[in-house]
Amino acid sequence: MKRKVWRYLGFTFSVLLWSLIMIWINTWYLLLFNLILVDIFLTRKIDWTLRKYGLPRLLQSTLEWIAVLILAIIFSFMIKVLFVEAYKIPTPSMEETLLAGDFIFVSKLAYGPRLPGTPLSIPFYHNKLPSGKKSYSERIKMPHKRLWGFSRVKRDDIIVFNFPEGDTMVVQYPGQNYYSLVRQYGRDYILSEFDIITHPVDKRENYIKRCIGLPGDTIQIIDGEIIVNGQIRPELPKQKFKYYVTTTGEPLPDILLDSLKILKSSVTYNPVNSLHVLFLAEENIESLRSYPAVRSIKRYAEPMLSFQNQEIFPHSNDYRWTGDNFGPLIVPARGDTIRLNMLNLPLYQRIIDVHEQNELQVKEGQFLINGEQVDTYVCRMDYYFVMGDNHHNSADSRYWGFVPEDHLLGKAVTVWFSIEPDKSVIDGLRKERIFSSIK
Repeated sequence: MKRKVWRYLGFTFSVLLWSLIMIWINTWYLLLFNLILVDIFLTRKIDWTLRKYGLPRLLQSTLEWIAVLILAIIFSFMIKVLFVEAYKIPTPSMEETLLAGDFIFVSKLAYGPRLPGTPLSIPFYHNKLPSGKKSYSERIKMPHKRLWGFSRVKRDDIIVFNFPEGDTMVVQYPGQNYYSLVRQYGRDYILSEFDIITHPVDKRENYIKRCIGLPGDTIQIIDGEIIVNGQIRPELPKQKFKYYVTTTGEPLPDILLDSLKILKSSVTYNPVNSLHVLFLAEENIESLRSYPAVRSIKRYAEPMLSFQNQEIFPHSNDYRWTGDNFGPLIVPARGDTIRLNMLNLPLYQRIIDVHEQNELQVKEGQFLINGEQVDTYVCRMDYYFVMGDNHHNSADSRYWGFVPEDHLLGKAVTVWFSIEPDKSVIDGLRKERIFSSIK
């Protein structure tokens, strides 16, 4: 009797779960799989095992284990795509909120799971194999589709997304931004000397930053202060900035750097003038100031330049912005109408021709989009402006522009494990960070 009850409970749970997921992802035809569940749990008219084929016991056992392994891969892939995915933080751009060596869970349900655009791929390899070759095929491409989620992106959310400038990469320099290399050395040189690969949206590198600007917001940075819609954004308690620290003639000792949780490898020291360049949170300033050998501490702010900084968005001679003096810049929203002119074209050109896949041409001061002369453009997607909490040590929207909504992957929610880089699990384990929430 108990076995029968458990069989009915298993059937009810399986059918309900499968039906809800299929309705959620809008693949109604896969509801037919419920007929198989009816037979597996209830009618049992078909022998779903391999026993009826009279195979040798070892071969039968091997095939059954292969089937179990395939099912496990399918279910784990579904969990990764639809519900939650684990990531590792590789860089200090989000310190002190997230540290290099943190392992985090990212909720796909927060903004709605994005279905794969290139479904033909090797599971658990994002965009390349250990050999360097692509881990996916573009023979089948699916249109962008996002399922229902719990919420929309909110200001100050920590979001994970595909790198907007990651559509093109130099094989020999996988960690370098292709567009930055082109600005430095010229497109012809890069194309002639190196191997180039391109990635679709869902196979571009994953980045994590804090959302500073929502669609429709106006962003400006003045002497390092972030201003959103005319209001100064309060600094985060543990937000890091670059500081110049001078001493009486000796470098800061390792014991002091360790107490401030500063990696020695991240410190630049000039013995000629006893100048240190450090990335510090405000809470560490007083501790550092109390050290007898410290003469002065000054926070760095990159001034507005008289020449164009090629690495700062929008990479145009008409804009003299820096990482600390930037904007004002309007973040586009779906349905916004942009009146095109030669001055604002660098701000929105990539949105028009890359992210929203139009053919944009400029001829004799006239704008042609898909062959039609226009003087305005209506955005088809929402966009976001993101920054790292480590203000002066983060490659973010100040350097490469907006994050399109179809690049969003999810919201960072929990640190489930953490270990200091280049240390063993025993020596580098950060116990206090395990299963801590992310804010």
